[in-house]
Amino acid sequence: MTATLLAALAVFACSAATWISATVQTTLEPVTVDVAGSEAAPAVTALGLVAAAGALTTAISGRVLRPVVSVVVVLAGLGALAASVAVLADPTGAARTAVGESTGMVNAGGEFALTPWPWLAAVAAVLVALCGAWALLAGRSWTAARRYERTGTEPAAGGPARDGDEIDSWDALTEGRDPTA
Repeated sequence: MTATLLAALAVFACSAATWISATVQTTLEPVTVDVAGSEAAPAVTALGLVAAAGALTTAISGRVLRPVVSVVVVLAGLGALAASVAVLADPTGAARTAVGESTGMVNAGGEFALTPWPWLAAVAAVLVALCGAWALLAGRSWTAARRYERTGTEPAAGGPARDGDEIDSWDALTEGRDPTA
């Protein structure tokens, strides 16, 4: 679970960095626009958060919910990988909107240089998917956190019932008796 959480947070952190540095020739002079991963591939940011939430949910989920959450984590990792690869394959298309907003020029030509961050996001996304797959396979043998599950046992004879009268318990305390005895 910790590895999944760290990998998911790495995906999210990578999306905050500059992925593309575009130098565009305007009518007056060249303009450099830095495009963050959250602008170039907004899905990476969202899927990083989904994977982080899934990693935390895996820790408290029971036997029925854990495989479902693990599949969601795997899909979040694969989705973040696909979005990162799309930016790697076409940095010009990924930066087009941000460059257009900054320069006021639609389809401006220029140089679009990738930074290492989309590559690191892709690697972290693969790690998220692998951790989710591992949780799916190995999670069957994990014990669930007991505090979140109902045991189904009845109270002992003579003890207070769970849905009993709370006023009687307070009255017993007032009279100096132990209401749990």
